[in-house]
Amino acid sequence: MRESSTSCKASRRPSRRSTRHSPTWRRSLPERARILIVDDDPVIRLLAGSALTDVGHEVVDAESAEAAIPLLDEARPDIVLLDLQMPGMGGLAFCAWLRTQPALARLPVLVMTALDDSGTIQNAFDAGASDFIAKPFNFSILAHRVRFLLSARDTLQALEASRRNLQEAQVITRLGSWELNRASGVALCSDELYTVLDVDPQEAPATVQRFMQGVHPDDLERVQQGITQAIERHEALDIIHRFLTRERQVRWIHLRVKFEYDADGQAVRSYGTVQDITAQRRIEERIDYLTRHDPVTGLANRARFTEALDERIAQHPAGTLSAVIHIDLDRYQRVNDSLGHEAGDALLLQVARRLAQALSGSARLPGETVPAATLARWGGDEFMVLLADLPSAHEASRVAQRLLGAIRRPFRSGDNEVMLDARAGIAIHPADGKSASELISASTAATHHAKSHDVRDLQFYSPDINTDARLQLQLEAELRAALASADGDGLLLYYQPKYDREGAICCAEALIRWQHPTLGLLPPSRFIPLAEETGLIIPLGEWVIRRACRQLREWGDAGLPIVGVALNLSASHFLDAGLLPLLVAETERCGVPQHLIELELTESMIMQDTEFVRAVLRDMHEYGFRLALDDFGMGYSSLSQLSFLPLDTLKIDRAFIQDMLSVPRQAAIVRGIIALAKGLGLEVVAEGVETLEQAEALRREGCDLVQGYLYARPLPADEFARRLIA
Repeated sequence: MRESSTSCKASRRPSRRSTRHSPTWRRSLPERARILIVDDDPVIRLLAGSALTDVGHEVVDAESAEAAIPLLDEARPDIVLLDLQMPGMGGLAFCAWLRTQPALARLPVLVMTALDDSGTIQNAFDAGASDFIAKPFNFSILAHRVRFLLSARDTLQALEASRRNLQEAQVITRLGSWELNRASGVALCSDELYTVLDVDPQEAPATVQRFMQGVHPDDLERVQQGITQAIERHEALDIIHRFLTRERQVRWIHLRVKFEYDADGQAVRSYGTVQDITAQRRIEERIDYLTRHDPVTGLANRARFTEALDERIAQHPAGTLSAVIHIDLDRYQRVNDSLGHEAGDALLLQVARRLAQALSGSARLPGETVPAATLARWGGDEFMVLLADLPSAHEASRVAQRLLGAIRRPFRSGDNEVMLDARAGIAIHPADGKSASELISASTAATHHAKSHDVRDLQFYSPDINTDARLQLQLEAELRAALASADGDGLLLYYQPKYDREGAICCAEALIRWQHPTLGLLPPSRFIPLAEETGLIIPLGEWVIRRACRQLREWGDAGLPIVGVALNLSASHFLDAGLLPLLVAETERCGVPQHLIELELTESMIMQDTEFVRAVLRDMHEYGFRLALDDFGMGYSSLSQLSFLPLDTLKIDRAFIQDMLSVPRQAAIVRGIIALAKGLGLEVVAEGVETLEQAEALRREGCDLVQGYLYARPLPADEFARRLIA
């Protein structure tokens, strides 16, 4: 079982070698744009500017909001990248000031912040930010965010231009006029009126009755009542209704009428205009749709879901329950990073369709009832479901299990089969909250509790979760502080030795621990998931790489035998273009031969994008770093692909070792893995060896190295050093 996942900082500019196999997203970026970067950190300005310049943009920068103001007029940027925490005016104040300037009110602003709590993000959006990205960030993701904002800007500008053009065209076109003698019932009409209403002037006389025949049946009574009331009140009529053309196509008509009266107050004459506003109505409907729906999946968005939840709470029937289910996908980000954003969006659309089908009546079992449901994309890889009129909380559990089951079936992405998982949190109204915000917070808290405690099943909200959430927040703050300190403030590397066939230590696996000031020695399972969730896995990985290199240097200076050290990598590290430059820099700084560092990869990680993986692995291998495939046999790798990867080591998962002496098939698998590795010229390591019988069987089969509790548990650095000289 893997004990830790480490990474390095995504903001490090990749070396020429590490980017020569970069993904093809660059070719789809919009045309050259001028970007203003406002950040008091010169390193961020340099690295972000370099990354954006590399993909074809022009970059100008400023170290403060005050310095940026004159550049707005001089450089006329297309987008602003803005740090929130700066001395002086500050990012929030600068963003708010921008929105008060008529010429800059629609300028896209992407805020950059290391404070990714919901309050900071909300304040940024309240000040007028267009989007945000949390520091430290991956620069390829930054380029995609910029591309998205530029595309969104162009789309909004196109919609606004279309609206203006339509308004101008309405003054001179698509506007018909008429004058009616109410005594005779005959109207004098302009030629354009016949065009607007699609009426042949030769077919019938221009009478009120003739034109009323085209009014949509669902609007006819409303139009007639409007005319009657306007005459009775001596008011003008201004009404919008639908009109059916000769081809039975619907047009939206804006009807304006004024009346003239005789001495007795009877309407004797009327005149007015009819205007075809169909195009305008469609644009308005589209804009309204986009403001209430997610553009990728077509589902309701946050605003629409919250609105629906407010309506449900207001109409809550006595004796019934409502449930809010929050669903958070697992492993989606890895697919998005590996296969690209287009593939990621297509996968989200597949997930949305499956969830909708699971909630529909077509998915129910015979005799099973289906509660009324509202499905929404909450953002990123999160979804929300509102279930109304439930007889019991058990019904919410049943529906949530169905939703999770739908997500756990394989998906197709091009030629790839993709497996996703998800966690679900459930809040019940009115027990867990009486407002929309309370229920949403409760359901998301339940999901986060499930993730942090590795609960694969659904999780109902309880007050205890809030207590746990506060503890997690405190632990996150303490981990940030530890990483900010010079020595790691309690972070430790333990080393589990690997023994060769003669019983000598030849290398070790580095495993992270945290000596917490109040909670004691914490295993990686206690804080690694938190680091993954909060983005701290990047600086944590940096610390591990630096500490391991420094430890090798210290052992060498002490005259100890030379051994290699294996480091685990998570997917986020593996996809980070800054990993290789960091490894090269640290090994050179510490004077450590690069072949002493081995990077352990998982099968599922390296099979996400074969071509990209091959390129990155080749670069690492060319520099001399060793590569090991960890937990072999437990993932999804293809043997046909395995022979093309520049690996040095296969590690047999402990699950096969534990039962190899009692289960013949397990023994056969172990023999097969060893034979495969030997055929490919790879070293074989067996982990989880706990008995002498297991060790002897592995030695007979030709296994090169073993590690496990039979020999040693993970050891502190000083105790491992004593083992080296024993």
